[in-house]
Amino acid sequence: MRVTEAHVFGLLASNLQRSRARLLEFQQQVSTGKAVRRPSDDPHAFHRVLHHRVSLASLDQRLRNISVAKTRLDLSDQTLQGVSGTLSRLQQLAVQFRSDTHGLAERIIGAAEVRELFAQLQLLANTDLNGHPIFTGTSTHGRATGLPITEPISLTNGSNDTLIVEIDGVLSGTIDLTSGTESLTGSELASRLQSRINADATLTGAGKRVTVTFEGDRLVIASDSYGLASRVAVVGGSSRATLGFDGGSMTTGEVPFALTATVSPGSGNTGGAVAGQGTVVDPNAVTLDDYVIRFTSASTYEVLNVTTPVTVSAGAANTGGVRVLDSGMTDPMSLTLHQYRIQFTSPTQYSVLDVTAGTTVSSGNVFVSGAPIEFDGLRVVLATSGGGGPQTGDQFDISLTPQMVAANQPYLSGHPIIVNGIRLTITDGAGTPLAGDLFAIVTGVQYQGDDDLQPIEVGAGHTVQTNLPGSRTFTANGTDIFASVKQLVRALRGNDRMGITGALGGLNHGISHIGSLMGEVGALANRLAVGADQLESVKGFYTELLSRTEDIDLAKAISDLVLQQYAVEAAGRTLTQVFDNSLLRYLR
Repeated sequence: MRVTEAHVFGLLASNLQRSRARLLEFQQQVSTGKAVRRPSDDPHAFHRVLHHRVSLASLDQRLRNISVAKTRLDLSDQTLQGVSGTLSRLQQLAVQFRSDTHGLAERIIGAAEVRELFAQLQLLANTDLNGHPIFTGTSTHGRATGLPITEPISLTNGSNDTLIVEIDGVLSGTIDLTSGTESLTGSELASRLQSRINADATLTGAGKRVTVTFEGDRLVIASDSYGLASRVAVVGGSSRATLGFDGGSMTTGEVPFALTATVSPGSGNTGGAVAGQGTVVDPNAVTLDDYVIRFTSASTYEVLNVTTPVTVSAGAANTGGVRVLDSGMTDPMSLTLHQYRIQFTSPTQYSVLDVTAGTTVSSGNVFVSGAPIEFDGLRVVLATSGGGGPQTGDQFDISLTPQMVAANQPYLSGHPIIVNGIRLTITDGAGTPLAGDLFAIVTGVQYQGDDDLQPIEVGAGHTVQTNLPGSRTFTANGTDIFASVKQLVRALRGNDRMGITGALGGLNHGISHIGSLMGEVGALANRLAVGADQLESVKGFYTELLSRTEDIDLAKAISDLVLQQYAVEAAGRTLTQVFDNSLLRYLR
């Protein structure tokens, strides 16, 4: 076989090129620390590298989830501690001012502090993390909440079967609720309202939808949108009064716990005016007092603050041994602002008389010393003293003297009425308002969020809850913390010891409930900590496997690199020597 110079040089050059490529491979391994960087390096090992990297990415994501969840739970725990501390202070004030050593003046001063603590509680309840409230589900929705209604509710075609609503600023057409006569439960009515409102062509065309529920004894229409622009108002229709929307409240979805202003027409109204839903437009101006709008004529009205003491005066001719133990206002929506009298018709029975109207509220009532006597939003407690009891003919006159907020105001149908940060409208309905017609305004706080949970994945098929919905936090298990604080304000300003005691009971339940939630949050945080430790352990295992699969043995790689450098140098010298002895050198 003839071996040519070209063949020799080609073979040597090819060997040198392979040695250089191998040298480059060793250099890359040493510089990157990786033995497997692409499928061609080791197909089987490269597949295992990809599997390990996917597993590590999943573990890192779960660890990031836990980090975010721990931050959220830590903030929840700190906030609940703040709520607990605020409730403890409120509890101290309730115990302090329940004592007979304090009078109206001291209790009014105490009410001022309670108002500030109320605002602090609302601020805590609306705490957010990076713009996301921690005590809500997944969103907050504006809603219209009606007045209490009694089941079943009767709807009759052509009589009380239509409604007009405004959803997020879009006005619906006239919504027909029935084509006949029906008697519906609260849940059935809610379902009917929801389906008919969501079928309205105008709302559908604008992409507006609602969710309607029956909560306790009230209908609630909530916009499916969320945030500040989310709002619902019932503005017309023949079924407004039947459904409880001849008043009520309206809120936006700006925050989970929103201040509300519920408007309620007086039960004795004789005019045809209708109220819309009340809304809070300036939270800083809200006093937590309750108000009554009283029409002095068809064209004028006055605004009265009814969070005031109830006066009870014993008749000058009384001969029995009965004293006034306590009195207070229990329900501003039921007030008539009339003068009343408790008249004993025997030593064991009494009647309640409406002196202003000249009517009997109730008769044949059995007197029990120390038991509350309640009527038309008022409460009076009478007790025997000195071993005596009531005598026939004994009487006690009862009145609530409200404070004048605004007098002789001109009434314009549909024109906004502003009362200490609260806005409402009263419009002519079947007629104008008449003198003596009343519209109560009651403030409070309402939860605007949903009950959705925000779980995170901490393992395959395993999730952990990271939020406490507001419905479980401040208004759960029969306890409404905000309502209890509002009751305390009303009782203090009304010099109502029984009301203070009732508020104290609600605060005690609230403190116990918040304590249990703090324990729950602590347990969730511990579970996350344990989960994080486990994930770190698994991550370490996969990291080691990945290292074993793709990382080089640095000492061996350096040794191979040095040997390969020698090989390249040797190949180069060989090629040079062959070239020196070849014919090509002489031809050059």
